[in-house]
Amino acid sequence: MDPYPRPDYEALHRYAPNQSPIAVDLSDNRNLWGAHPAALAVLAGAGDSMLSTYPGAYGGPLVSAVARCFGVEDSQVTTGGGASGVLDATLRSVGPSAEMRFLSPGWPAACALARMNGHPTTGVPWAEGLDDPEALVGDRPGIVFLPNPNNPTGRPLPDDWIRVVQAHSERIGSVLIIDEAYGEYARTVGDRTPIEIALAGERTIYVKTLSKAYGLAGLRVGFGIANEALVLEVDKARGPFTVSATSAAAAAAAISSDDPWLTEVVTETKNNRTRLLDSLRHRGYDPHESLANFVFIQIGEDRVQAVADALERTGVRPRPFRDPAPGGVGLRATVGPWEGMQRLLDGLDLVENGTL
Repeated sequence: MDPYPRPDYEALHRYAPNQSPIAVDLSDNRNLWGAHPAALAVLAGAGDSMLSTYPGAYGGPLVSAVARCFGVEDSQVTTGGGASGVLDATLRSVGPSAEMRFLSPGWPAACALARMNGHPTTGVPWAEGLDDPEALVGDRPGIVFLPNPNNPTGRPLPDDWIRVVQAHSERIGSVLIIDEAYGEYARTVGDRTPIEIALAGERTIYVKTLSKAYGLAGLRVGFGIANEALVLEVDKARGPFTVSATSAAAAAAAISSDDPWLTEVVTETKNNRTRLLDSLRHRGYDPHESLANFVFIQIGEDRVQAVADALERTGVRPRPFRDPAPGGVGLRATVGPWEGMQRLLDGLDLVENGTL
């Protein structure tokens, strides 16, 4: 068989987000308040050596900062190009053709990364997986992917349920990935529960991005925490120099900072999320209960694209989803400053009034 192009890549496509200019872009869940000021200070002071020399092979300054901030050892930390970079390396560290199982509706990019690394994917309906965590894990060694809160719905997963998933995953030899990209919006400050769960296992990794709450999406930086042996395997798959010196330094400054900016932004996001959910329900919509920095507005398959297109004409861009799993069809909209949220609500009013 001709090895090129890869036959299992036939169903894959380039990731193609709509990045055309628009007044209010609510499609990608970045921090709409901007970037962490400590990171901005590092970037403003970046000198020639930071750009002209190779960075640490495995993100040394960021590794040390993560270890200090979260009370772990340097050897228990890996880094990558956003959480997706850490996820990609983790998937690559697992032998080919290991099935990745996840709750559905789920994050499409995770499935794409799994397939890029030769792993088939199986979605388990949300309600079924919550009722029977062992059914989610399955009965063969593989990979279990748990974003918490879930993307695209924003639903949280109970910690005790995650522990049951971990126990079964470890028992049958699966690798468990706990992705807490939106953890700041769901947990109290200082809650180390997912890290403690990860370090309690032999094949569990906690993954984190700085693209969301910290506002560093443009730097492409994230990290993972796991036992030393698993981190070593992920670093082997990751390869050297994948995080630039500027990204590592800026991210390290942001997570080490005691500036109240992060707490203030997260608090305002939560307040606006509650206000937006209440406003949507008052209008007769049925959004999922979200603990992330976005909301998911359930809209019928026959209307979701038309509503998205109409909102685009008003200058507001949510992201439509058409996952066939129950509750997977609708619009995901990032929560940001209230002016943008009001633009979304006004646009929906125009749609429902037949003005558009």
